[in-house]
Amino acid sequence: MPSTPHLLGFAELLGRLHHVLTVNGEDTVTRRPVDLTYHPYFGRDGWPRRLHGHVLFWLNGHLDPASLLNLDSAADVLGALGYPLTVKAAVLASEAEQLSLQGWTWGHAVHTAILRTTEDDEPEDTRIGDATVMAVLSHIAAHHAPEMTSPTRTSPLFHRGYPAGLLGHLAAELRLDAVHASALGDTHALALFGHLGWTLSPRAGAVLTTAEQVEADGATWTDVVIQARAASRDHLPREPWDR
Repeated sequence: MPSTPHLLGFAELLGRLHHVLTVNGEDTVTRRPVDLTYHPYFGRDGWPRRLHGHVLFWLNGHLDPASLLNLDSAADVLGALGYPLTVKAAVLASEAEQLSLQGWTWGHAVHTAILRTTEDDEPEDTRIGDATVMAVLSHIAAHHAPEMTSPTRTSPLFHRGYPAGLLGHLAAELRLDAVHASALGDTHALALFGHLGWTLSPRAGAVLTTAEQVEADGATWTDVVIQARAASRDHLPREPWDR
């Protein structure tokens, strides 16, 4: 449990869910132990068993499988362990959890939950760190051909409501306002997020800057992700929503 509560917003939770999918596979399903009548967040071996159990695990959280909290919703459990959610993030967590417990694959559950989450943003919902940036970049690259590259560096990240390039797809995956983004015509991710009022940690900015430079040099999206992950950022302050 963190020393002070850490409010999880929509974009951060979405990024952490994408990280779970990258590590565990989108075809993973929730399986209930045969000796229990409920789905524990963690097994007796300490390893996470449910979708949001993996989110907690990444946050260095844990829940005893015998705890009555296992009967509570993901939003309530995260809140009880020091990670309260915004309204929009709570809806994302609830939708993904319900679908995953109904037998949907985790990938299908998360992607459907994202589409069902339409609540207005609070400031914390548009706050991202390097953890979210890397998780979403990895997710996008994994769903495109290995040889995928981006348009020229002068192309805007959005055109007529559609994303262009890896970083345009990053912004779209984070549910950034595509219509407004198209009107702005920004060609740089940091400028676009800033113009739309998003808050990026310095470490997230370093990852985005590296990704943008490598992408502009014509590298494949896979190589962009590899080099962005290696971006130097240990000298920068670490926000609670970073890795």
